[in-house]
Amino acid sequence: MLLSNLVKDTITKGGQLIIPSFAVERLQTLMYILWKLYQKNKIPNIPIFIDSPMGNNVLDVFNRFPKWHKLSDTEYNAMCNHVSLVQSYKETWETIDDNRSKIIIAGSGMVTGGRVLTYLQQLIDNPTTTVLLVGYQAEGTRGRQLYDGAHEIKLFGKYYPVKATIAHVESLSAHADQKELLNWMSGIKNTPEKVFLVHGEPTALDAFRVKIKTVYDWTATIPKLGAIEKITL
Repeated sequence: MLLSNLVKDTITKGGQLIIPSFAVERLQTLMYILWKLYQKNKIPNIPIFIDSPMGNNVLDVFNRFPKWHKLSDTEYNAMCNHVSLVQSYKETWETIDDNRSKIIIAGSGMVTGGRVLTYLQQLIDNPTTTVLLVGYQAEGTRGRQLYDGAHEIKLFGKYYPVKATIAHVESLSAHADQKELLNWMSGIKNTPEKVFLVHGEPTALDAFRVKIKTVYDWTATIPKLGAIEKITL
């Protein structure tokens, strides 16, 4: 479903649209997309709350170093003025208690921690709530459980029924694919003694390990949790 349709559906139901998001660049991208949708009259002026202390710090970096991004000062200020930045945990609860239909963007992106857990604890059992997962959800995360259709989810030591609508948008994933990673590695001038692959699902990691050996003849390994690799320097 298109993001604009999700927003309109949220307003129709009188509910909340919760978007778990990573704080660095993903959150700001979502802000920009929602602002542009409003500018183009594709969504109404629905309240948008940004609840991510780290995300707020990134916005401050954007403001201090405008040459690091493509937004003009006018665009940046307009985008920020279009949302409400939640600062304290007290304001988190005030946002939850706000009965208006609204959009909440909060960390973390795979629902493994952060303030989004508090929102889900209070709202996941409400049929008018929609949770939009943006980007890849790794195995073993709450985000993956929701993506796979879990009927209940554990939050703060207690299980809550999932009555909310769960939606997913894969196009906002920020991860490079195998081809992009291999291309990036081509710029490494000195042959590494060993390459450690620590992020990804087992099948994909092993395929990437073999590919690195085939393309560059480098030794790649997938360390197990708790293992200590000895490297001779």
